Amino acid sequence: MEAPAPDWSELPADILCDVLTLLECPDLLRAGAVYAAWHMAYSRLRRAGIYPVRQTPCLLYCNEAAGGLNALGMYILSEKKAYTMPLPESSIKNWIGSSHGWLVTMDDKSELMLLNPITGNTNVLPRITTMEHVKPVLNGHGVLEKYEVFYYDREIPRVVEEDTAIWSLEEYGHMVYLKATLSCDPSVGGCIVMLIHQPYGQLLFAKVGDDHWNWLSVCSYYKDCVYHNGWFYAVTEEGAIDAYNLHGPSVIHKRLLPQIIQTVSKCHVVRAQSGVVLQIIS
Repeated sequence: MEAPAPDWSELPADILCDVLTLLECPDLLRAGAVYAAWHMAYSRLRRAGIYPVRQTPCLLYCNEAAGGLNALGMYILSEKKAYTMPLPESSIKNWIGSSHGWLVTMDDKSELMLLNPITGNTNVLPRITTMEHVKPVLNGHGVLEKYEVFYYDREIPRVVEEDTAIWSLEEYGHMVYLKATLSCDPSVGGCIVMLIHQPYGQLLFAKVGDDHWNWLSVCSYYKDCVYHNGWFYAVTEEGAIDAYNLHGPSVIHKRLLPQIIQTVSKCHVVRAQSGVVLQIIS
């Protein structure tokens, strides 16, 4: 007599969760739809912000044919197959950074938020008008219509109000945001967002849950930024590398590498799998 088939629906929850964290993203979503118990385990991981630890990279792109701005296309390299993912009601216009499975996106008013395209979870970031160099422009009815940007940096007093630019709500993000970097998975708490922005490639940061952006008035003309082991590493267009620790009551800054080049087309800072921080120039 053949042994009865195992009842996979009765796997202990802790073992099931361990198995689910080893799956690629598409398999994880499929597993969550098999049994009610499996879906509960999947939901438990999702609420806790725990996702598969080993993932083949995925390619994200706007999928106009499947929903325009209300959907994203995701190409799974491990399957060589494309999927369409619906987005939350507040559709995104662009994204300026990604990490830990989350996107830093902006809406049609250039307001920033964090979006997990797989789970649909979101976190709102501080409003644009809390940035020190931005002033709201209202129409005759008191409705926000444009943003006025003041062109000053650490060398110019904050009271200077001469050189300015005025952008429409949607134009602002495309003209001002350069790159956003996350310190960790926003689901686990304590996440810090570092933003490289115009004018002059300067830095702003905010912790998820803050009500305003903070200006880092140390240097300008940053081109790239990564996070590793408690520090943000930012590289300037001339090759200088600064390190910032933002976890304490005050900002800690270190200049790790002075200016090393005069002109360069591209300059990046990356973290190797070993944990070593590398500078790449071209």
